[in-house]
Amino acid sequence: MLIVNIIKKFRKLILAFVFIATSFALFGQSVEDVSEAYRQIDEAIVTKAPDKISEVLKKNLNSPNYKLIENYTLKKTRQLIITDNLEMARQTSLAVIDNNIENFDAVELYSYIDKAILNQQAANQAAENRKRLEQERIVALNAKSKQKLESRGNYQKVNTASGQEVYVNEQQASFSSMIWTVKLGLADFLYQKIDKPDFSSLKYGLAFGANLFRPSERIIIGADLFADAHILNLSTKGGVKTQKKSQFGDDEEDDDPQEFMFSGRFVPEIAFADLSKYLFLRAGVSAHILASKYQERTGSQKTFISPVVGIALDNISIGGAQMRLFYDYDIGHLAYDELKSAMEFGGSIMLPFSTSDKTKMGIELGVQDLLLMKEESMENRTKFTFAIGVGNVTK
Repeated sequence: MLIVNIIKKFRKLILAFVFIATSFALFGQSVEDVSEAYRQIDEAIVTKAPDKISEVLKKNLNSPNYKLIENYTLKKTRQLIITDNLEMARQTSLAVIDNNIENFDAVELYSYIDKAILNQQAANQAAENRKRLEQERIVALNAKSKQKLESRGNYQKVNTASGQEVYVNEQQASFSSMIWTVKLGLADFLYQKIDKPDFSSLKYGLAFGANLFRPSERIIIGADLFADAHILNLSTKGGVKTQKKSQFGDDEEDDDPQEFMFSGRFVPEIAFADLSKYLFLRAGVSAHILASKYQERTGSQKTFISPVVGIALDNISIGGAQMRLFYDYDIGHLAYDELKSAMEFGGSIMLPFSTSDKTKMGIELGVQDLLLMKEESMENRTKFTFAIGVGNVTK
């Protein structure tokens, strides 16, 4: 009876305690369920599995905490929008709508995301179109440039190490930016012919020459350098006969007038590749020196130095051979009373007999003629040159 009286006396207190304990138990279970739902939603977003989000929402549809889970899902959806993960955000908001179509916040959010995705797709498509059009423009431009370069004829196609084809100027395709040839004339014969007085001579000498070219895409600059000396008379014929004293005091004819001739020229050249890479304009200076005490007898033109202007076909490759032709007009004749006109022209061909990767050696055969028109006569000096030449390989 004592226990019953105690229970009756503390009944309200016991009921209150039981109620509080039950409430804490239920609240703990509720918090645990919500935390588990949050964890599952986070995991589904990380693994990009929107179907699992729909399963979590459907499982907790009748839970008193469903609103909390639904709001958490929308919160994660907004975070996905911020990180520009629009497709996953759309699937997440769609999962909320599938389980609760009356959630207008989710519907509005889905509409916003869908519109953003469409705008992004349109922007991506526009960028892709611009990229495609730019590629087509570049292809068309390259085709036009290729056609233009091929039609110009002074470019060639070169394969790079990466396999890409590029076009370069043929001059730029050489091993060196400078194209050069140096030659030593081991035999330089000069045949001189004068009509008044009727005189001719054959002389032997040595010569030196060099040709230099520096090519660029538009302009080719070069120079022609040549010098020779004829100090050995092989034969003479004609001229005004003179008398000289013999060692015995008698008069005798001097039949072998000795004359020494030296010549040299330095003539820069220029060619325009758009016109022709072989056609050069020339302007420089030349000198023709006479050492003689028989000038009155032979009628040889005395020393004269002159600026020259001319034209040349130069640096022409025919197979392995290299050929050149030139014509120069000596405008300095105007300073000499006895000269009416003076000009020089000639050509040469170099035949290689040894070629390495960077140099070639060969034999050069050349001929050139100096024509001097005087007031009462004409003098012609024709040279035949045999030379050994060396130059760099240009292709």
